[in-house]
Amino acid sequence: MKLITLDLRRSRRRRPSSEPLDAAPTADGGNRDSTGLGVIRAVMEFPAGGGGPPVCLPPPLTVAVEHLGRAVVLAVDGDVDLHTAPVVQRAIESLLDTRPRRLVVDLTLVRFLNSAGLEVLLAAHRRAGRDTDLRLVATTRAVWRPLQLTRLHEQLIIHASLPAAIAAPSRTTDEDRAGGCGRREN
Repeated sequence: MKLITLDLRRSRRRRPSSEPLDAAPTADGGNRDSTGLGVIRAVMEFPAGGGGPPVCLPPPLTVAVEHLGRAVVLAVDGDVDLHTAPVVQRAIESLLDTRPRRLVVDLTLVRFLNSAGLEVLLAAHRRAGRDTDLRLVATTRAVWRPLQLTRLHEQLIIHASLPAAIAAPSRTTDEDRAGGCGRREN
Protein backbone atom coordinates (compact mmCIF):
# COMPACT_ATOMS: atom_id res chain seq x y z
CA MET A 1 0.00 0.00 0.00
CA LYS A 2 1.18 3.47 -0.78
CA LEU A 3 0.58 6.44 1.56
CA ILE A 4 0.09 9.90 0.13
CA THR A 5 -0.45 13.11 2.09
CA LEU A 6 -2.73 15.64 0.44
CA ASP A 7 -3.26 19.31 1.26
CA LEU A 8 -6.91 20.26 0.97
CA ARG A 9 -7.61 23.98 0.89
CA ARG A 10 -10.45 25.22 3.10
CA SER A 11 -11.63 27.70 0.51
CA ARG A 12 -13.29 26.95 -2.81
CA ARG A 13 -11.87 30.19 -4.18
CA ARG A 14 -9.61 29.64 -7.15
CA ARG A 15 -5.99 30.45 -6.55
CA PRO A 16 -4.51 32.83 -9.13
CA SER A 17 -1.76 31.18 -11.16
CA SER A 18 0.86 33.56 -9.73
CA GLU A 19 0.44 32.10 -6.19
CA PRO A 20 2.77 29.30 -5.10
CA LEU A 21 1.30 25.82 -4.60
CA ASP A 22 3.17 24.98 -1.42
CA ALA A 23 2.02 26.04 2.03
CA ALA A 24 4.21 27.79 4.56
CA PRO A 25 4.02 26.58 8.18
CA THR A 26 2.80 29.06 10.78
CA ALA A 27 4.12 29.56 14.30
CA ASP A 28 1.21 27.57 15.78
CA GLY A 29 2.11 24.45 13.77
CA GLY A 30 -0.69 24.84 11.22
CA ASN A 31 -0.21 25.65 7.60
CA ARG A 32 -1.30 28.71 5.69
CA ASP A 33 -1.08 29.24 1.99
CA SER A 34 -0.18 32.60 0.49
CA THR A 35 -3.82 33.72 0.71
CA GLY A 36 -3.77 33.30 4.51
CA LEU A 37 -6.32 30.48 4.39
CA GLY A 38 -5.79 27.36 6.49
CA VAL A 39 -4.80 24.02 5.02
CA ILE A 40 -6.28 20.70 6.10
CA ARG A 41 -3.95 17.71 5.97
CA ALA A 42 -5.37 14.35 4.98
CA VAL A 43 -3.57 11.03 4.66
CA MET A 44 -4.90 8.74 1.97
CA GLU A 45 -3.94 5.12 1.50
CA PHE A 46 -3.97 3.70 -2.01
CA PRO A 47 -4.20 -0.10 -2.38
CA ALA A 48 -1.23 -1.83 -4.01
CA GLY A 49 -1.56 -2.31 -7.74
CA GLY A 50 -3.79 0.74 -8.14
CA GLY A 51 -7.00 -1.30 -7.83
CA GLY A 52 -9.83 0.08 -5.76
CA PRO A 53 -10.60 3.51 -4.37
CA PRO A 54 -8.28 5.32 -1.95
CA VAL A 55 -9.00 4.96 1.75
CA CYS A 56 -8.88 8.03 3.99
CA LEU A 57 -7.13 7.22 7.27
CA PRO A 58 -8.43 8.73 10.52
CA PRO A 59 -6.20 11.25 12.27
CA PRO A 60 -3.95 9.70 14.91
CA LEU A 61 -4.97 9.55 18.55
CA THR A 62 -2.43 9.95 21.33
CA VAL A 63 -2.98 8.70 24.86
CA ALA A 64 -0.50 9.53 27.64
CA VAL A 65 -0.50 8.35 31.26
CA GLU A 66 1.01 10.25 34.18
CA HIS A 67 1.06 9.06 37.78
CA LEU A 68 0.76 11.81 40.39
CA GLY A 69 0.82 10.16 43.81
CA ARG A 70 -2.33 8.05 44.10
CA ALA A 71 -3.95 9.92 41.21
CA VAL A 72 -3.50 8.92 37.58
CA VAL A 73 -3.96 11.34 34.67
CA LEU A 74 -4.91 9.99 31.25
CA ALA A 75 -4.35 12.73 28.64
CA VAL A 76 -6.14 12.18 25.33
CA ASP A 77 -5.10 14.09 22.20
CA GLY A 78 -7.00 13.78 18.92
CA ASP A 79 -10.48 12.80 17.76
CA VAL A 80 -12.45 10.29 19.84
CA ASP A 81 -14.81 8.58 17.42
CA LEU A 82 -15.88 5.11 16.32
CA HIS A 83 -12.36 4.22 15.15
CA THR A 84 -10.37 5.60 18.08
CA ALA A 85 -12.76 5.05 21.02
CA PRO A 86 -11.53 1.45 21.59
CA VAL A 87 -8.00 2.81 22.17
CA VAL A 88 -9.30 5.15 24.87
CA GLN A 89 -11.45 2.37 26.34
CA ARG A 90 -8.51 -0.04 26.62
CA ALA A 91 -6.37 2.66 28.24
CA ILE A 92 -9.06 3.51 30.81
CA GLU A 93 -9.77 -0.15 31.56
CA SER A 94 -6.10 -0.96 32.10
CA LEU A 95 -5.78 1.99 34.47
CA LEU A 96 -8.95 1.04 36.38
CA ASP A 97 -7.51 -2.47 36.83
CA THR A 98 -4.75 -0.91 38.95
CA ARG A 99 -7.45 0.65 41.22
CA PRO A 100 -6.09 4.19 41.54
CA ARG A 101 -7.72 6.42 44.13
CA ARG A 102 -8.48 9.01 41.42
CA LEU A 103 -8.47 8.75 37.63
CA VAL A 104 -8.51 12.04 35.74
CA VAL A 105 -9.29 11.82 32.03
CA ASP A 106 -7.90 15.02 30.49
CA LEU A 107 -9.85 15.85 27.32
CA THR A 108 -8.45 19.36 26.78
CA LEU A 109 -6.72 18.34 23.52
CA VAL A 110 -9.68 16.40 22.11
CA ARG A 111 -10.93 18.05 18.92
CA PHE A 112 -13.96 15.80 18.32
CA LEU A 113 -16.08 13.62 20.60
CA ASN A 114 -19.00 11.57 19.32
CA SER A 115 -21.36 8.98 20.80
CA ALA A 116 -18.72 6.23 20.77
CA GLY A 117 -16.46 8.40 22.92
CA LEU A 118 -19.35 9.33 25.22
CA GLU A 119 -20.13 5.63 25.70
CA VAL A 120 -16.51 4.98 26.69
CA LEU A 121 -16.68 7.74 29.31
CA LEU A 122 -20.01 6.50 30.68
CA ALA A 123 -18.75 2.89 30.84
CA ALA A 124 -15.64 4.10 32.69
CA HIS A 125 -17.84 5.98 35.17
CA ARG A 126 -19.89 2.84 35.81
CA ARG A 127 -16.83 0.62 36.11
CA ALA A 128 -14.99 2.97 38.46
CA GLY A 129 -17.81 2.66 40.99
CA ARG A 130 -16.81 3.45 44.56
CA ASP A 131 -13.23 2.24 44.22
CA THR A 132 -11.99 5.02 41.96
CA ASP A 133 -12.91 8.69 41.86
CA LEU A 134 -13.29 9.37 38.10
CA ARG A 135 -12.94 12.99 36.99
CA LEU A 136 -12.99 14.58 33.53
CA VAL A 137 -11.32 17.76 32.34
CA ALA A 138 -13.32 19.41 29.55
CA THR A 139 -12.34 22.86 28.37
CA THR A 140 -13.38 22.96 24.73
CA ARG A 141 -16.78 23.22 23.11
CA ALA A 142 -16.01 20.08 21.08
CA VAL A 143 -16.09 18.07 24.31
CA TRP A 144 -18.38 20.07 26.57
CA ARG A 145 -21.27 20.40 24.08
CA PRO A 146 -21.82 16.62 23.52
CA LEU A 147 -21.70 16.11 27.29
CA GLN A 148 -24.40 18.77 27.72
CA LEU A 149 -26.63 17.54 24.89
CA THR A 150 -26.67 14.01 26.30
CA ARG A 151 -26.94 15.28 29.89
CA LEU A 152 -23.87 13.29 30.87
CA HIS A 153 -22.58 16.44 32.56
CA GLU A 154 -25.20 15.67 35.23
CA GLN A 155 -23.72 12.22 35.94
CA LEU A 156 -19.99 12.82 35.50
CA ILE A 157 -17.75 15.09 37.53
CA ILE A 158 -16.25 17.60 35.10
CA HIS A 159 -13.59 20.20 35.87
CA ALA A 160 -12.43 23.22 33.90
CA SER A 161 -8.72 22.55 34.50
CA LEU A 162 -6.38 19.69 35.31
CA PRO A 163 -5.09 21.22 38.59
CA ALA A 164 -8.69 21.65 39.77
CA ALA A 165 -9.50 18.02 38.98
CA ILE A 166 -6.45 16.77 40.87
CA ALA A 167 -6.89 19.06 43.89
CA ALA A 168 -10.67 18.67 44.31
CA PRO A 169 -11.83 16.81 47.42
CA SER A 170 -12.95 13.21 47.00
CA ARG A 171 -16.59 12.23 46.85
CA THR A 172 -18.22 11.52 50.17
CA THR A 173 -20.63 8.69 50.78
CA ASP A 174 -23.42 11.26 51.31
CA GLU A 175 -22.86 12.64 47.79
CA ASP A 176 -22.90 9.10 46.37
CA ARG A 177 -26.23 8.35 48.05
CA ALA A 178 -27.77 11.68 47.02
CA GLY A 179 -26.52 11.34 43.46
CA GLY A 180 -24.84 14.73 43.70
CA CYS A 181 -21.81 13.84 41.62
CA GLY A 182 -23.02 15.39 38.39
CA ARG A 183 -21.79 18.96 38.34
CA ARG A 184 -19.16 21.10 36.77
CA GLU A 185 -16.51 22.26 39.15
CA ASN A 186 -13.97 25.01 38.53
